[in-house]
Amino acid sequence: MSNTQKKNVPELRFPGFEGEWEEKKLGDLTTKIGSGKTPKGGSENYTNKGIPFLRSQNIRNGKLNLNDLVYISKDIDDEMKNSRTYYGDVLLNITGASIGRTAINSIVEIHANLNQHVCIIRLKKEYYYNFFGQYLLSRKGKRKIFLAQSGGSREGLNFKEIANLKIFTPTIFEEQQKIGEFISKLDRQIELEEQKLELLQQQKKGYMQKIFSQELRFKDEEGKDYLDWKSKSIQEIFENKGGTALETEFNFDGNYKVISIGSYSINSTYNDQNIRVNKNKKTEKYILSKGDLAMVLNDKTKDGKIIGRSIFIDKDNQYIYNQRTERLIPFAENDNKFLWFLMNTDLIRNKIKGMMQGATQVYINYSSIKLISIQLPLLEEQQKIRGFLEVLSGITTKQLHKIDQLKERKKVFLQKMFI
Repeated sequence: MSNTQKKNVPELRFPGFEGEWEEKKLGDLTTKIGSGKTPKGGSENYTNKGIPFLRSQNIRNGKLNLNDLVYISKDIDDEMKNSRTYYGDVLLNITGASIGRTAINSIVEIHANLNQHVCIIRLKKEYYYNFFGQYLLSRKGKRKIFLAQSGGSREGLNFKEIANLKIFTPTIFEEQQKIGEFISKLDRQIELEEQKLELLQQQKKGYMQKIFSQELRFKDEEGKDYLDWKSKSIQEIFENKGGTALETEFNFDGNYKVISIGSYSINSTYNDQNIRVNKNKKTEKYILSKGDLAMVLNDKTKDGKIIGRSIFIDKDNQYIYNQRTERLIPFAENDNKFLWFLMNTDLIRNKIKGMMQGATQVYINYSSIKLISIQLPLLEEQQKIRGFLEVLSGITTKQLHKIDQLKERKKVFLQKMFI
């Protein structure tokens, strides 16, 4: 009988395995479902060494993020023995905005501990941990987690709800293992490509620092030095126009993409939020032209990750800017794309961030920004710099596309290899 004729079999299956999968409650497959707690005194007990202490921000989709890892002392860990987590545990965020994020505990050297926002799912020996971890990452698994959430606002999972999750599983351990290991190999491939991307980004950042600090200079066509860079204020480089509130004009079927605070990525590129407007008497004043820069003047994070970033507008009649965005129109004697690279350097953004105001949601006033002094080369050197940086950006973008394709491939396998 083919897989399509059977009811409880995946669409895609490794050869050599037959028979239908069994539906079981997760609680029947585990030796532990539980979470930890925050130590008395909270973050005051966090240290730079000791026992790793995992929080919800450490749980990413498929793996642990150890960049923001904190530690607790052995004494505190001894008081929290019941929330120790070991290699191979499936970890699931059960509260807040990150609910449903899943990772496999990959810390080999030592056990870790965790807080009340993360749930330990420890499988019995006859069930392969990575099969179930990958299942929870699949669209099918995420949907079951979503439907299981308690409360009208769907903002929490309790242990009973997790234990009652019904999962189709192969009856043979080797099939679970083969699926889990196959997906893990894809994860490893993605991880290696992401490491390559990080190296490329660091290389580009290093070149930009040397170029814009003038440690690295270009030569003209005859091999001679260009003239010294000249100091100009931002208001001498750009004409500026402020945005306005367009929320009342939002239209799902609109023809223009709206640039607002959520449109700015940490890479200073456009993040499409699928917010649209149509052209009318109110909005036509805020249509952006090719070569413009759109600068964000607000940030929802107090550390200012996006504040002052600029997006380069690559097409005419495609974008309209909302409130708290400033339209920057470069004067003709400059290379527009060069200015985009320059305005997004740490050199300029640190000056902008130094002008931030506010507490939880910070902001800047363009009236202050426009007085910032910038060193500018002649147009010909600007064009050479822009050309060089575009080549580096192209290599980085190509690598990013490669990673996106691998992630999409993984999604397809997750969809077809689980029930």
